Amino acid sequence: MTMNLRRLAVTLSIAGLVCWPALAGSVSKQPPSDAKARAAGEAIAGYRALCRLDGGRLWGRSLCGPILLVDPTTRAIYADRNTGRHDLRAEGGLFTGTLPAGVGVANTATDWAGIRWTMVMLPLPADVRRRDTLLMHEAFHRIQPELLPPPAAALPDHLDTLDGRLLLRLEWRALAQALRTDGDAQRTAIRDALAFRATRRRLTSDAAERENALEINEGLAEYTGQRLGARGNAVPATIAALADYDRRDGYVRSFAYASGPAYGLLLDRLSPRWRVSLRPDSDLGMLLHHAIGDITLPELTAIRDGYGFAAIRSEETAKAEAHVGQAAHWQAVLVDGPVVRLPLIDMRIEFDPGTLFALPPAGTVYPTATLRDAWGTLTVQQGVLIATNWKFASVAAPAVADGSEYIGAGWRLRSLPAGFCRTAAFSASDGNC
Repeated sequence: MTMNLRRLAVTLSIAGLVCWPALAGSVSKQPPSDAKARAAGEAIAGYRALCRLDGGRLWGRSLCGPILLVDPTTRAIYADRNTGRHDLRAEGGLFTGTLPAGVGVANTATDWAGIRWTMVMLPLPADVRRRDTLLMHEAFHRIQPELLPPPAAALPDHLDTLDGRLLLRLEWRALAQALRTDGDAQRTAIRDALAFRATRRRLTSDAAERENALEINEGLAEYTGQRLGARGNAVPATIAALADYDRRDGYVRSFAYASGPAYGLLLDRLSPRWRVSLRPDSDLGMLLHHAIGDITLPELTAIRDGYGFAAIRSEETAKAEAHVGQAAHWQAVLVDGPVVRLPLIDMRIEFDPGTLFALPPAGTVYPTATLRDAWGTLTVQQGVLIATNWKFASVAAPAVADGSEYIGAGWRLRSLPAGFCRTAAFSASDGNC
């Protein structure tokens, strides 16, 4: 996933357009000879077929548009069209080339060469259902700024606390039960899920705002992926995802990948037109509560044991103890100790959403990440702290200069403009450069 702190202007798409034609050059109809290119061609053909099958029905507009598959190691491109500048070459039904060094590589929507692309990294999942789910997830992100711009909100760092994690896992188990049932049993499970959700959100003043922002952004994208990519298997795939996330660590940035599809599929059953009235500040849980008649939610003590409360609490207590030690480490390395502090001007960041570590009030730790900004490219393997206000990033000092690069413990900063932070080492306590 890539986050862009300054959202770029997007090219308006034509409503109802099923798929855009190649922009320039005639393309050979011969299948590509390279195995990676063949896989890319098959994926792009599958992407187009899914778009045609949907026909714009899910979101009122086509998800089809420019698609770019990229090898993150070589930066080789496999696209479905050329750019207006004709940067690519026609080859076996595709357009191929090399992505410029300044463009981030991630599963995301990106603007490059005057075009807004759906970008997906190679290799793609071998399982066709998982591949198609990923393609449709990222296709939603391409149209999202026009369709439903995700609200800006701080990350829900309360999901790194014992109670936050415990209540989220209970909510997921109740949602899975609701997806497996119908009628009164389904309504009861939905009621229970909403009770766990409401209790968790009461514990932190802005929890609802923070969680809703990610459910609108990533949750709806993953719902789209499951609805269109998994097709008839969307419900079992979502139940399996809920069980998978129930066993994971690091919910601060990733929880919506499980919650979003579950709420979306339940709303499909109980309020089929729910997508029509969605707003950037919508609450999927509130919509589902309305769909079951806004019934009174039960007390937790009356329902929690049916979802494995005791076992979850035992597991989360052990994790919370380990969390304290990890928090102390990050605090010492990235807050209290000498750091290199880089201003965030127009930053793009590539990261694994399942590994983020909340470190309030300082910010969020990204154990591994690649940041690109006006000052160059920062590659991190041992932790970078992004401030809560998104104004600066910190890595551990000291650093040594090596030509146009700076190297620190577990990080490397390269491609600095002349005169920027040109010191031999960073050792000041504040670390500002």
